[in-house]
Formats: sequence, structure tokens, C-alpha cells
Amino acid sequence: MKAVIFDLFETLITEWGQYKYTNREVAADLGIELYDFRSESARLQKSRYAGGILDTAEFYKIMLERLGLNVDESLIQMVAAKRESSKKKCFETIDPAVLTLIQALKQSGYKIGLISNCSAEEIIGLKDCALFGYLDAVVLSCDVGLIKPDAEIYEYCASLLQENAADCFFVGDGGSDELNGAKNAGMTPLRALWFVKHFVKNLDSFQAYPTFMDAGDLREFLCGK
Repeated sequence: MKAVIFDLFETLITEWGQYKYTNREVAADLGIELYDFRSESARLQKSRYAGGILDTAEFYKIMLERLGLNVDESLIQMVAAKRESSKKKCFETIDPAVLTLIQALKQSGYKIGLISNCSAEEIIGLKDCALFGYLDAVVLSCDVGLIKPDAEIYEYCASLLQENAADCFFVGDGGSDELNGAKNAGMTPLRALWFVKHFVKNLDSFQAYPTFMDAGDLREFLCGK
């Protein structure tokens, strides 16, 4: 194998244990019922992930318009800024075991890629985080208009790394059916649970794939150290 491609959230970084400006708080500040907020967010998620809505404030405006609500522009901008600031928090502290894993992979000669299903607001802090300089290819759904588990997004990342999909590991927690997607694209899926184990009760799905409860175990598996 020549490359290791990672999922981002709950694989390289985590929101677990981080300060959050939650959907409940956002909805309350905008005067939206939580059920309506969640429903509209779900309806608009694919468009956001595919890059159809890149601006956080615009997302809220669209939601408010669909719900027939009028909210002052300054409040919308304030909520958007607060949301973006909270989303940056998870990039400020990288788990030492994850950073050691990435460094060991580079020292062992692997190319490192990243594939993430994300809205633009979620990755504002990516380029400033300690991991970014180690990445040889970054594929964000909101930039490329492709979403996991579509095989094209995996194939595109492999092409940026100038490797065949068959020569790539894909490491992720399993959200968005990403492990099966990686397998269908020809990659070798590896399941990462070092963050997910803290907040998910049922970890029995995807048992067919090699599973790692700690980043150090994956480092030993891939690098022998």
C-alpha cells in the first residue's frame, strides 16, 4: 500500500468534549422551533455538503424564508459568526496520538489524503490546524460537489495522490456509509473508533473491517512501530 486516506470528523479531529454552539442554541437565538430547524437542516444538508450553499448566514436566511420567518440581518450575521467560531474549536487541539500516527505514516513513506463530507462552515479551521501540512491531498465535498459514499470522491482523491485506489487504505469511523463506499471504490477500509467509542453505544456495525480502538494500534498496524 502506498497511501492512507482519512475521514476528517471523529477520525482525525473530534467534536466530542469540545465547546459547541448547538443546533438547539442556534434555533433558539433565531426564533425557530427546534423540530423545524432540524427538519430544514436535514432537507438542506445535501445541498450544503455538495457546495450549493457555502455561506453560513445564507443558509440561515434560506431556512428562515422557507419557514416564513423574518429575522433581523444583524442577528443572523451574529449567529452565523458564533457558529463558525465554535466549529473552529475542534481544530485547535489535535489529539497527540493522532498527530503521532500522521507523523509516523509520513516517516514510513505513505502519502496521506483526506476526504470529508462537510459544509463550508465546518472546515474553516482546517488549513490552520497542526495536521494540514502533512496532507498530500484534501478533498472536501463542499468544494468538489461529490459526497461519500459515491465512488467518485474516493477515486478523485486517489488521482490527486497519483495512486490507484487499490493501493490506498481508507480510514474512517464509518459514518455516511464511508467504509462500504471505500471498498466499492477499490480501497481497503479500516475502521477507526478512538473517538467514537466515547459516545456511541452500539459499535457492532461494519465488523467485517479491521477495527482500531486507538490511533496507536493503527500506527503499529501500518508502520510496525
